[in-house]
Amino acid sequence: MIRGILYWSGGLVFTILITLCFYLLLPLYLVNSDLPHLMINFWSKVLVKVFYGVKLEVKGLENITEKQNYIIVSNHRSYTDILFAHAVLPLQFRWLAKISLYKIPVFGLAMRIAGYVPVERAKYISASRSLQLIKDILNQGRSVWIFPEGTRTPKEELGKFKRGAFLLAKETDKPILPVILVNTDRIFDRPYIIRRTTVKAIVLMPIYYSEFKTPGVSERIAIESLSQHLREKIQSHYNTHATKS
Repeated sequence: MIRGILYWSGGLVFTILITLCFYLLLPLYLVNSDLPHLMINFWSKVLVKVFYGVKLEVKGLENITEKQNYIIVSNHRSYTDILFAHAVLPLQFRWLAKISLYKIPVFGLAMRIAGYVPVERAKYISASRSLQLIKDILNQGRSVWIFPEGTRTPKEELGKFKRGAFLLAKETDKPILPVILVNTDRIFDRPYIIRRTTVKAIVLMPIYYSEFKTPGVSERIAIESLSQHLREKIQSHYNTHATKS
C-alpha cells in the first residue's frame, strides 16, 4: 500500500516536472530530434526503478549491433510495457500509437514532438501514409517498435500477429529484432498495491525477411512463415521466463 501511494503521488509529481522540462527544451529539439527519446528514457528508468521498485533483468543485448536499426517486434501484456521498453533497450526507436491518443491535451503534442507514428488501429500500418512515415524513420537510421498483436493481450497465449511489421521488413530489408517482455503485467495487484517482482526483457537474434523468401516461395507465404516463426519463438521464451502464479 505504501509503495503504491509513493508511486501514484511521487510518480505524478516527477512526471509533471519532466513534462515541464520537456516543453522548456523545445528549441533544442530542432537541433537534436533524438533528445525527446532520451528524456523519455530517463523518465521511464526513474519510474520503474524508483517508484515501481521492481528488479530489471535484461538478456541478449549482445544481439544488438551498433549503428544498425531494426524493426523491433515484441509481445504486449501491459500498459507498462512502453515504460520498460524505454528503460531497457539502448536504441533510438519510435512507437506506433493509436491516432486517438494524439487528441489528448499536452500528451498528444508530446507524442508528435517525440516523432511517434499515428495509426488507425483498424488499418494498422498497412495504410500507405503510416507505412511511408515508418519507412522515413528507418531511412533516418532509427528503429521502430511494433506490437504485432495490435493491442494488449492479457492472456498467457499471444494474440494473432498482424502482417504489417513483416510487410515492412520485406519492403525495407531491415532486420526484425524480437524482444520478449516478461512479468510487466504482474506489477499492479490492485491500483494501490505494487508487487515486488522481477521484470525481464529478452532480446533475441535479428531475423531477416530474406531468410524466408527462398526460391519458389511466394511473398505471401514468406510473410506468413516469418510471422508464425516469430510468434512461436516469442511465445516459447515467454513461457520459459514468465513467473507462474
